[in-house]
Amino acid sequence: MTRRPHVLISNDDGVNAPGLVALAACLREENFCDFSICGPSGERSGQSHSINIHRALHAFPIPPLGAKEAWAVDGTPADAVMLALYGPILQDNAVDLVVSGINRGDNLGLHVIYSGTVGAAREAACKGVPALAFSLDSHVARSVEAFEEAARHSARLIRALLNINLPLAAPRGYCLARQGVHCARPRFEDATVLDAAVSEAAAVSGGEHAHGLRAFNNLIGETQVDDAEGTDSWAVRRGWIAVCPIGLASDVPATAAAAVARTDPALLDALRRGLAQLAAAEGLEVLIADTRE
Repeated sequence: MTRRPHVLISNDDGVNAPGLVALAACLREENFCDFSICGPSGERSGQSHSINIHRALHAFPIPPLGAKEAWAVDGTPADAVMLALYGPILQDNAVDLVVSGINRGDNLGLHVIYSGTVGAAREAACKGVPALAFSLDSHVARSVEAFEEAARHSARLIRALLNINLPLAAPRGYCLARQGVHCARPRFEDATVLDAAVSEAAAVSGGEHAHGLRAFNNLIGETQVDDAEGTDSWAVRRGWIAVCPIGLASDVPATAAAAVARTDPALLDALRRGLAQLAAAEGLEVLIADTRE
């Protein structure tokens, strides 16, 4: 009997978030793979690729939503993926692909650095498992129904290591884009000081400066918009599904030859052909926006 592909779903909005629930429902309906769920027990946005090493992780089973098995972890998105791939909780941790999302809100441009959604996918890639990160360009989508169309497109794109952002409205088509520098700037507001923070401040300062302790909430301020043609944010602002391949290396190649050596022409060619086939089948357009030589 041929083994069906096994997909692991995670996210950073929590295992009960509507984006994950919508994606699980779509995979269950289309029935082309088996899938398991292992994600954070609650909201963990902005956790990037952080992990816990100074405390025990707690995990507990949850309703499976059509999955082979489903677990919640009281850690970060990367913790959840790492525990699923290397821990004893899944009966079958032979995973062919990790899918993170669908995130509520974009992960465009520099948001990739902060994103727990991308962090979960990157953790899988670090361990040699292909991974995808899906995000919906809406911070007000809070129902499963609001994610249904994004889930349908996501199910068709589960094949390569990509960072995929979907517009809220019906898309024009698929755009192979590059990462830009779109980024929301922080805005801090005063918050209530917690007792635990007072105790820590007293211990660190020797008790002399704890009376000056202040607390702040990090809120979203103005957005640094990147509307340069070919970037992921440029594409989404114009109604495209932005498909942005990302890698693990963070250094800047020192020479043009080194930059060329780092590219994967076979992967990019397969993406172009695959997106063209998807677009043709769905009656959508396809745009190769990043034409830099």
